[in-house]
Amino acid sequence: MKRTIAALLSAALLAAVPFAASSEEQPDIQPPADSRWRILLKNQLRQEKNCDLLEVLTYSELKIGDEIAISGKVSCVDGRQYDYNRSRPHQKFEVRLCEPSVC
Repeated sequence: MKRTIAALLSAALLAAVPFAASSEEQPDIQPPADSRWRILLKNQLRQEKNCDLLEVLTYSELKIGDEIAISGKVSCVDGRQYDYNRSRPHQKFEVRLCEPSVC
């Protein structure tokens, strides 16, 4: 009887391991691919920086009152990377070339 309980307990613990591992693998918030902000950022990058958006590398949201500020990093098809942020939905994005700093 003790052996059966131990076997069932071991099986239950092993079954739970993949679920715990999968939740730790994706700690970052992933933005929806068709969000309106993403379309606006893509168009602004093309117009201002001659950058064809390849992918959103990082994305974060910060709730400020009733509004959500967005920031992160994107990469262009040609390999350039830009940091972006926008503190309010009606504003344009602030876009800066991501360059390594030398001290």
